[in-house]
Amino acid sequence: MRYNAIIMKRDILLIVTGLLVLLCLSSPLSAVDLRIDYLDGNLEYRAIRGSWQQLGIGDLIPSEGSVRLSGNGFAELSAGARKVTLTKDGVYSNAELIGDNTDAVNLRQLIGSKFSSLIKRVDTSKNTAAAVRARRTEADDSIAWEDDSTDYLQEGMILMNKGDFVGANELFKRGALWESGALQRESLFRQGETEQILGNPRVARDILTSISPLRSDPFLGEYSVVMATLYLESREYAKADSVLAFYLDITPKDETAQSAWYLSALSMDAQGNKSGSRNSLQKAVELGPDTLIGINAAQMLRR
Repeated sequence: MRYNAIIMKRDILLIVTGLLVLLCLSSPLSAVDLRIDYLDGNLEYRAIRGSWQQLGIGDLIPSEGSVRLSGNGFAELSAGARKVTLTKDGVYSNAELIGDNTDAVNLRQLIGSKFSSLIKRVDTSKNTAAAVRARRTEADDSIAWEDDSTDYLQEGMILMNKGDFVGANELFKRGALWESGALQRESLFRQGETEQILGNPRVARDILTSISPLRSDPFLGEYSVVMATLYLESREYAKADSVLAFYLDITPKDETAQSAWYLSALSMDAQGNKSGSRNSLQKAVELGPDTLIGINAAQMLRR
């Protein structure tokens, strides 16, 4: 069973890396309208010489003017496959949101494109997860205890691989509650992934940012790539640098290392650290010059 879990994680990781490349190869954001994909709180738009207008999910924000987030808001905006996340109340110019040079990646596509046909139409009838270990029954006040042998992480990965994100999410929640150590931390990570896939990005972000993985955790590389992507989307470059450095300091050679170095380059470039960005690009090339990421990194080095 453990071997199967490793294989599943490797397959998901390869998909993550491939999608990262395809998205990063896309042309940079330009003067295009932003679409509101998710909104919690209030979001308003004002043209250069206009008044504030209330916006909602699905609305397009013209490329000129400003937006204002309020009410302890959280918003996800997209321009094609690229996503911009607003996590703090304030006024933002559209040029500020879409005019930088970072290739912000759509996290939902990163972790969910394997199941793209299911993301927006989750079938809850496929939830085959077992009952919670300790739950209060409706019939009486007794506690129903589940078998201690339940492997929440392994069974959740099986359901996730089948596209049953609701069932997987429930198992990961239980793993986060009942497991300890690395198993608990990875259960939280997978819970955050499934919340994102299920369309709950704010919940997902709260969960993912609450995790403090150790360098020995087997999911550290994947976690680092996902978190760096989140931080790039919200333009929190220092946080992206921090999470990537924690992983890259161990000099990894696995499948995620090249993606991590590439994301590091994007973050440094956005902060004006051209030398650091080029160094990270060179690292990405060295880990695989013939991969799509390696080829794209080499092209960026020649600019």
